Amino acid sequence: MDAREAREALRALPAVANLLEPFAGGLAEIAADRLIRHFGGLGRALAASPEQLVAALEGDRRLADAIVAARTLFGAGLRETISRAPVSINDPAFREYLRFSIGRSATECLHATFVTRGWGYLADEQIADGATAHVEVNLRRLLGRAFDLGAHGIILAHNHPSHSAEPSAEDIALTRRIAQLTKSVGIQLLDHLVVGGNDIVSMRQRGLL
Repeated sequence: MDAREAREALRALPAVANLLEPFAGGLAEIAADRLIRHFGGLGRALAASPEQLVAALEGDRRLADAIVAARTLFGAGLRETISRAPVSINDPAFREYLRFSIGRSATECLHATFVTRGWGYLADEQIADGATAHVEVNLRRLLGRAFDLGAHGIILAHNHPSHSAEPSAEDIALTRRIAQLTKSVGIQLLDHLVVGGNDIVSMRQRGLL
C-alpha cells in the first residue's frame, strides 16, 4: 500500500481490533494488524474468502471461521430488511446491502436481484465473477433463475474494484445486450447499478438503459 493508505490503515487499527476482540480476545490487535497489512483495510478483509483470511491470519482458522460467520449473519440481517418491502434502487438499505455484498470485492462480481411485477423481493444471488476488469456473464444461469422464481424483473449490480462507479463503454454495451435478451423472453431488466466503493450509479437514471 502507498503512504496515504498506510496512514489510513494505522488510524483504523484500533477500531478493527475492537471489532475483532469478541473473537480474538487478547490477540485482537495482532489479528487486526495482520488483516490490514494483508488486505489494505477492513472492507477488503470482510470480502475475502475463508482461505484468504486463514492465510492473512497466519493459519488461525478458528478466527477466520468466526469472521466468516459474523459476516454471514450481518448479510442475512441486511437481506431480511430489504425483503420486507418492495425493492427500490434508492432505498438506503438496498444500497447498503449491495455495498456489503459486492462493493469491496477485489474482483468484479455480477449480482442479480429478482422481483415481482410490483418490485416485491423474490431472491438475490451472485451470478458471475471474473478478473478485475471484466465479468463473464452467465446468461443461461441468469435467465434460468428468473424462470425458476417466476420473476417479472431483474435488477443487476456489479462492482468496480477501482472504486469508480462510472459505467464503462463495455458495461453499457453488455447491459443493453442483456436488456434485449431478457425482453425477448418477457422479463424486464429494471436497472443495472455500478458499485464503486461507497458510490452507486444507476444506468437507468443515467439514460443508458
